Amino acid sequence: MHADYSRRNFVSAFCRGLCLSAVGPWLVGCDERPGGASKRGEIKFKDLAGHEIILDKPAEGIVDTVGSTAALAIAVHGSPSRLAGIHPFTRAMFEKSFISRIFPEVLQIPSDVVTGSYTPNVERIASLNPDIVIHWGDYGEATATPLRNAGLTVATYRALPGGAEETLYAFAKMLGDMIGDNSRSTYLRELADLVRTHVGASLPAIPEEQRTRALIVTVAGAGLSASGGDASSIYSYHLYRAGGINVASALPDFSAVSPEQIANWNPDVVFVFNSQGASLERIYADPILGATKAARTRRVYVLPIGSHCWGSLGPEDPLVQTWMAELFYPEWMDRSVRGRMRNAYERLFGRRFTECELDEVLLMSTNGQSSSYERFAQT
Repeated sequence: MHADYSRRNFVSAFCRGLCLSAVGPWLVGCDERPGGASKRGEIKFKDLAGHEIILDKPAEGIVDTVGSTAALAIAVHGSPSRLAGIHPFTRAMFEKSFISRIFPEVLQIPSDVVTGSYTPNVERIASLNPDIVIHWGDYGEATATPLRNAGLTVATYRALPGGAEETLYAFAKMLGDMIGDNSRSTYLRELADLVRTHVGASLPAIPEEQRTRALIVTVAGAGLSASGGDASSIYSYHLYRAGGINVASALPDFSAVSPEQIANWNPDVVFVFNSQGASLERIYADPILGATKAARTRRVYVLPIGSHCWGSLGPEDPLVQTWMAELFYPEWMDRSVRGRMRNAYERLFGRRFTECELDEVLLMSTNGQSSSYERFAQT
């Protein structure tokens, strides 16, 4: 979503990381899900670059070349039935998320629609005969022009000036617009507003110097990267919505860091992004990181993977923020995460998750060794 190619390439790539929890007894083979979308009539909407898009009918075949947005499309559409092609990074993430458990057909969706990282495979996309192709506009028009020249309708996804949240919900609306049904995108927006109100009402007016100081780190082989940026940044805005602050706010959105740098920040809480190699022991057992306040007080947590990687943009962002707020301020926040998850998953994906399935998403067996995590246990 930003101009730096190497950063975006890496951020997308780490969604290929393995989820640490074991696969649970996910529900499969249930009844067909009605999409709820309009079945007829011309569709008009604007994409995130302001282009007017006109479709003869609600989109039934959608190719997503972005790689990090297909989970949102499934949430807004209620199923993956409209996805005609996805980025290979998406396939890898779906294999580790509950999406492939409740919608096993996602693993059959063609994922050869790009070459390299984000160059559209125009010939392959055209062979799928999609109604619309979602293009990552932050790469510029050069990657969209061949698609349009091939007679394909292209809708642009790009970062908006208002930051992460504006981008997320504008894109959710665009996904609903293209099928003529915004009931689920509206629900997501309302859920975000509800969570913001709930967190704000639950916490007292906390001076900035007393707010929980947190950090999101990603394990990259032997190295570490931090999610930098402030309250508008894609990879740290969750921290602020949960009432915390980012100790790495002075860094660009995604930056390599050393253990010594993290120790100098001395965060109260550390979240480990769920990429390959992620573990609590990577922090607790490190001779430098293990001396940080977060490690000493056992406030280190691996970020779950639900429908998408928590800590990156996706349909579960309000749930991520509730979860973080409860870990930041357990003495002030009530225990609402499991109930919100259950309701949201049923509303978006047509599934009533069992308690054991919620345990799997929350990584109870992994994070249970850390402070205050018993609050998320079954009751």
